[in-house]
Amino acid sequence: MSLQPLPPNPCLIAILLVVRTTSEPCIVFHYPPRPGEDNSPFKGIFPKDGEGSSTSSSASESEDSTAELPKLDNKDEGQKGYSPPDAEETGSGSPEKSGGLSQDRKKLQWNDIFGLQSVLLAKLLCPAANCHKKRFEVGLNDNVFLGWPVFARSDGSWKKARKSRRSSSRSKITAEKVKGNPKELIGHKLGVSGTDDDSDSSRPMTAVESQAEKDRDGEVREVSQISETSVRSKAKPKAHKRFGDAGTSAPKTDKPLVMFNVVFVLKPPPLEYHLRLREMYDNVVKKFGKALRWEQARSNFVARESALIYSLTKHMNSSRAVKPSLSTLYHDLVAQSSLAKGITNLYNSIASSRIAHVSLTPFSSLSLQIPIPSSISTLPSPLEPQLPGLWLTTTNSIPPDDDAQSPHLGSHFTLLLLSDVPSIISDLDAAASPIAKPLTQYLRASSPRKSFHQISQSSGIALPDVQFLASHLIYWRRARAIPPLHHKDIYIVSPNADMRKLAAASSAFAKLFPALPPLPKILSLLSMGSRPYHTLIPSKDHKPIYMDILAWLMRECWVTQLRTFAWVRVPSHIKEAVNKASASDHRDKSTYHTVTDDSDDTSTSSLDVPDSVSGFRLDVPKSNPVSPTSSTHTTLPFNPTVLTQSPNLISNPRLASALPSRHLSAISKHILQTQGEESQSAWDKCVKYFDGKHAMETIPVREGWKRKKVAALVAGWEELGVLVRARHW
Repeated sequence: MSLQPLPPNPCLIAILLVVRTTSEPCIVFHYPPRPGEDNSPFKGIFPKDGEGSSTSSSASESEDSTAELPKLDNKDEGQKGYSPPDAEETGSGSPEKSGGLSQDRKKLQWNDIFGLQSVLLAKLLCPAANCHKKRFEVGLNDNVFLGWPVFARSDGSWKKARKSRRSSSRSKITAEKVKGNPKELIGHKLGVSGTDDDSDSSRPMTAVESQAEKDRDGEVREVSQISETSVRSKAKPKAHKRFGDAGTSAPKTDKPLVMFNVVFVLKPPPLEYHLRLREMYDNVVKKFGKALRWEQARSNFVARESALIYSLTKHMNSSRAVKPSLSTLYHDLVAQSSLAKGITNLYNSIASSRIAHVSLTPFSSLSLQIPIPSSISTLPSPLEPQLPGLWLTTTNSIPPDDDAQSPHLGSHFTLLLLSDVPSIISDLDAAASPIAKPLTQYLRASSPRKSFHQISQSSGIALPDVQFLASHLIYWRRARAIPPLHHKDIYIVSPNADMRKLAAASSAFAKLFPALPPLPKILSLLSMGSRPYHTLIPSKDHKPIYMDILAWLMRECWVTQLRTFAWVRVPSHIKEAVNKASASDHRDKSTYHTVTDDSDDTSTSSLDVPDSVSGFRLDVPKSNPVSPTSSTHTTLPFNPTVLTQSPNLISNPRLASALPSRHLSAISKHILQTQGEESQSAWDKCVKYFDGKHAMETIPVREGWKRKKVAALVAGWEELGVLVRARHW
């Protein structure tokens, strides 16, 4: 398989809700209505938020997250619990009267999918209890059924009881609510998906996360009040209760829910089988299953919703009942069941490679997505999938020398917003996110020309908070992490630019930047050799508008930065000096050991010293002195083997072995003797960047030096022959 990022392809064709009581398992709900077939007649029957863009906010969608769930009487079928249909009723239904189905399909029931009876398929998708909270994968024909089954405990509960000092109902609800990740509190439109309740993090919370935690505590107090109110209202048996209320007690039933499994049906390409299943399981299947498990343990959510869905669909399994059309049936299901609506929205968004916003109850919602590639590091070969228009760069927002476990972005990076600030702020206001205020403050202080560290100093926002807010925007596909834009850097037309969109982009460019050279002219100027961007700016008065043009070109992936990378070169005279010093030291040590052996009268005098110890011989390795375990991948467009395997280069000074370390020490002393102490001190600080992975443009930002100083130092080191440079993206 290619190492290049692949185009988005969820391969999702259906989502099934499988539940099991003490009797047989059953497929309670599935979406779309006809998996694997034409579902276009059903597109107009669902709410707009199931079909709209998930990356844009609207007041209607934010209202949907707090919309009331249907109210049912205690005598309603939904309050009696869920009972699966009898086998005789399932197999004796009347033919489906849809003209689009073949004669064979007319014999199938409404919930029989892929040409199989739902009763048989449900048994296949209901694993044994030892599969609890484990990856469930079944291949059938060309389809793959992927799930995360959850079973009730032996005592009927869905969560292990925790010891608490306080036994009040309010303290228990508070303990469960504050356990979650603060990121779950981020707004319905601009939020970060929360982690599962089984994961623990030892990282201290930032100020923004602490504020979100306080807001969460406020919501917990509201839930507690609702719970206490519902307890006091038990004296009124006919009172209506919403299914989503935390205080609603679980309905009593002779057949309690034992297992549920939300199964995602995929049809991946054969060569991408493992990749597509892994990204779907890690990002969607497991997280959605954990959210349902948490709600089931808290308020019996899955059991109540399954009972409600069954009460709305039980007449579809009877041959004597008058059956409505599938359009009417699914319209009622989505309108009355929050779980059916959540599965519908989840399918519509994930299948379209968008971010899914799922509101299970008025008090809990989550966002799920399969991350899409934002950049590529090398151009695809003719035999690899082409991704024109994607940002071409080798930059990494978390540099290799930073802690790999760190959740923050590099402090020397910045954000390039993919939409204008007013629209993002308006979406924040509509979402009513707990971090809307600090995020608005950050957006007004943010600039693609300032690093996170500089923004923190100028705005007064703590650096961890700046990085947290930036990662928030990146998750929601509203921004991209880039090195800060600078007018002295070199930018070229991206080899991966999508020239098919040049006409449309030129029209949009002319509207944004009137009275300036057209887009083709700007691109042609950038193609005329590798020169700093400031050479295109006519005067100082034009600098702000031309920097806005550069930000637009980077945002639309028309240009990319041409950066400089360096490697340490070991001159021949350095090698000779190191070899002579090593031979001299080895002879001195050999003489010392010979004297001590002769003077030892107790034990070593009777030992024979090998000849190889008494005489010194330096074996120069025939292979590359660079460690074979070091990276041989470079960012150069030409053959990297010619450069990294050269015996005169040290590809990774930070992880140099014994002999390269002596070479580096000798180079440092040579710089001290020829250029002075200041140059040697700068060399010792910068040598870690000379590995072909760190761009030299980052040295002034990370070390706080002037660009002229860095340029002068690098030029002096090149004159000594201890540095080799090359340019690449």
